[in-house]
Formats: sequence, C-alpha cells, structure tokens
Amino acid sequence: MRRLLFASLLMTSAWPAFAQTVDADGAKALADTLAKYFGRSAIEGKIVNVAPAGDNYRITLSLAELFKGMPSRGINGDFISSDLLARPLADGTWNISTATPPDWIDTSTFTGSTYWSVKNAQMNGVFDPKLGTFSKSDFSYDGMKMRVAAGTQAADVTAGPVKGQLNGMANPAGGVDMGYTQTTGNFVETISLKSPLPAAPDDGAVTPAPTLPAPPSKVVFSSGEVTYSADAKGARNLEILDLWAYFVAHSDTKTLTDPQQAELKGKILAVLPIWEKLTGTYRFAGLDIDTPLGKFTAKNIVQEVDFDGVGKDGGYHVALRTNGLTYPPLPIPDWAKPLLPTDVELAFGAESVDLDTLVKAAVADMDLRRDEPFSDAFESNAAAAFVTNPPKVVIDKSMVRTAESEITVEGEVSFAGMKPTSRTTWEMAGFDAALDRLNNAAEHEPEVKNYVVFAKLAKDFGTQLPNGHMQWIVDQQADGSVSVNGNPVKGPDPVATPDDDDALDGTTLDDNIIDPDAGSDSDDADAPKQ
Repeated sequence: MRRLLFASLLMTSAWPAFAQTVDADGAKALADTLAKYFGRSAIEGKIVNVAPAGDNYRITLSLAELFKGMPSRGINGDFISSDLLARPLADGTWNISTATPPDWIDTSTFTGSTYWSVKNAQMNGVFDPKLGTFSKSDFSYDGMKMRVAAGTQAADVTAGPVKGQLNGMANPAGGVDMGYTQTTGNFVETISLKSPLPAAPDDGAVTPAPTLPAPPSKVVFSSGEVTYSADAKGARNLEILDLWAYFVAHSDTKTLTDPQQAELKGKILAVLPIWEKLTGTYRFAGLDIDTPLGKFTAKNIVQEVDFDGVGKDGGYHVALRTNGLTYPPLPIPDWAKPLLPTDVELAFGAESVDLDTLVKAAVADMDLRRDEPFSDAFESNAAAAFVTNPPKVVIDKSMVRTAESEITVEGEVSFAGMKPTSRTTWEMAGFDAALDRLNNAAEHEPEVKNYVVFAKLAKDFGTQLPNGHMQWIVDQQADGSVSVNGNPVKGPDPVATPDDDDALDGTTLDDNIIDPDAGSDSDDADAPKQ
C-alpha cells in the first residue's frame, strides 16, 4: 500500500505532453512536475531522482538522502532506496512497476528503535493522470517483519504472504471511485512488557544488590488471515493533490498576501466534499490472543466504517463485530460462565451532521496572518450553532449473545438545546433462562439476590412479544423524565432558575449562530430597516 501511494503521488503530474519520448529531456520535465509535490529541494537533493532507463523512466526515492544530516534530531540507522519504472503508454496513461523494491529500514531515536523489512515485494499497475490514481493495479510480497521498541515495551510483527489490489474509475457525478483490497496471511504480533528496574533509594540507604530481571509479560495476537477493503465514491483526488501542491509551493512563505489567501481558500473549497461515501472493513479470521491468563479466541473480529463526505446532512457510522468468542479458565463462579458473551456486535454513529456549513464558515473566517487563524466570533458562533442544531447520535442495532440468551438494542439520542431526548428499544431472548440461573445461584451465594431483584423488576416493566422475547422501549424526554414501555420511572428534573450557572444564555444563542440558509452581508444590505 505504501508503494502504491508513493507511485500515485509521483505520477500525478506526468501528463502526455512529454510522456511519449523517453529521453533526458523527458526525465527533466517529469522531475520538474514532481517537484510541485515533493519540493524543488527534494529533486536537487536527489531524494527523488528521475532518469531514463530503456523505454521507462526510473524514479528513485532515497530515504538515505531524506534523513541525511538529521542525527541531531535523534534519528540514526540504515535506509534503503525504492525504485519504480514508469513507462508511458500511447493513451496518456503510465505502466508502473517495481524495479528495486524496498527491502528493509532500521532506525533508532532517542526514545526507541524501529526495524521493518519485506521479502520479494512486487507491484504493477496502470496509472491514469486524469484520475490521479491507478485504473488497475496489484501488489504482493512474500513476507513482512517489523519490530518497534521503546523503553520497557516492544512489539514484534510477522506476516505473509500479502497481496492486494487498487483500482479506480471516473465517477459520472465528479471525482473518482476507488476500491482497495488487501489480504494478509499468518499474522502474528507479540507485545512484550518488561518490569522497570527498581529506583535507587533517595534516603541514603544502601542500594540493594541487583536481582535477575523478571521475564517480560507477553501478549500474542495471531490470525490465519487478515483482510482489509475500502471503497471511496466520488473522491476528489486531483483537487486534494492540487491543494498539496499549493502547500509545497508556499512552504517557505511566512506571510500570505490577500490574493494568495484567496487562492488557498478556493483550493480548500474545491476539495469538498472530499468524498461522497467512504466505506471500509477490517477483518481478523481465527484470532487467538495468548495472555498470562490463558488463551482467548475469536472466530472473527470485524471493524466497519461508513462515512459520508462533508455535507449538510452527513452520516458517520462505526461497527465492531465479533463471533465465536472462547475464554481460558477464569476466576469467576461456575454459574456466571454461561453468561460470558460468545458474540458481540456494537454499532453506533452520528446523523444529521452539517459539516458543510461549518467548514465553509471556517474557510471564510480563516486568516493565516493572525496569531490565531480563526476569530473568537467564529468560535463562539460555531459553538452556538452546535448547541442549537446538534447532530443526532444513533445506536444501530447492537447485540450481545451468550450460550443461553441474546440481548439487542437500537435507538437514537437527540440533543436539541443540549437537552437529551432519546428512544431506545431493548429486546432479550432467553430472559427466563437467565433468571432461573440467577435464582439457582442465589441459593448458594446470597449476594446474587441483588441481581435477582433487579432482573424481576426488569421483567415487570417488560413486554413479552409473540416470539417469547422480552422488550423494553425506554423514552427519555428533554425535561429529564424517563418511561419504560409507557410507564413512568423517573420524573422531570428540577427547573433551572435564571441565576443558575449552568443556564444557557438564550440571547447568545440567538445572536451568534451559524445559519446555513443565511446569505452574505451583501444579501442583507438592501433589507428593510425594522
């Protein structure tokens, strides 16, 4: 993946105007365009170098040149170079392949060390400058090793083989649709934690003789297969790279002029909405976790994201799902063991999120010549707008399953005026079996009776559905009152007086609001006087 990103950035500006002839002039022209994204100093310092190589251009990224002269910052080590071959094609696209793949990096700093290596890395693809990404590509390597150590902690990772693809195509509505997949086999990560050495006494006492250090505590994560996939719809690739080129071009500029700031603001707005939709899934199959307590296992662990772009009514959702959980012998009573989860799904997010109005207001207010780029008025208005029109928190259907029961929950929470209003629906299968287990346990362990009382109270408030499940619909109103299945369980909160410190200043909310429908100052210039 790092190699694909490197290739994408390198080739973004390689336009067909000089792509048909591979010679020294073409190499210079390509280097000049790459300087827009890496900086002229990167080309002159040979951090990025372009040279003809048969019917290809050889593009070299030298980490040794990048870190040359940086030991004073605490970075030392051995750095490799990575070479790509870029061959111009007749349709203006480029064939990109590895020439000298990166093999290893070994660095040390004041705080720790890092070692990273790959074996037999390969990449091949067709880069389309009109997309700012690969129309099709694939990569692989036989294995990977990494070690990161700092203080008393260290992490060692091995994995492989690894293979993946990155593909892109133009979105008819604008931007680029991209899909990325990666599969990693035999993943193992070992986290080691050493006990710190005892501190020397500060009272003048004799330092005790050193003893052999205790063996480090270890936690080992291992998975037969790790897969990752991501899809972006309408991604603004070229606009993002254009913005990056602006930052590179002005990296040495201490103060931007008015025209330069106006240009920057235009490029930031051009990037919006960044993407229309971004989804991703990260999955561990057959995960084992070896700990000092024993081995925990999971058949699958999956993390999912689903994000809209920057818009007026965006939704942003995250989910974590596991199934097939098993446990080592744990120091818990026998009656509680069947209550341990075997499957868990947690899903939540935010909806009705207006990032468009906020970002555009921030760009309009931004002035990089001020000590603080955003004014106090903007920050006050943004806070007031959030209080008045906050996003809605959503609990997507979530679940906890045990050997005998299953409980689900879904709902939403709104915060208009910073007063929460919510409705959540809870449903449980196997409620009676769980209650029977608690009753039996209470005969031998009196402290369990407290759980029995709570469970019976929950049953009294619940509604039994035709499928035998118990259901609780919990409503919370803005005044703080709570009801379960329509039955009041909590009354309204005391009404705050105007002298309370926590009372909201209504005048501030009215006068300092970011109104997404409001026009500019010029729009109001001809408005009638009141």
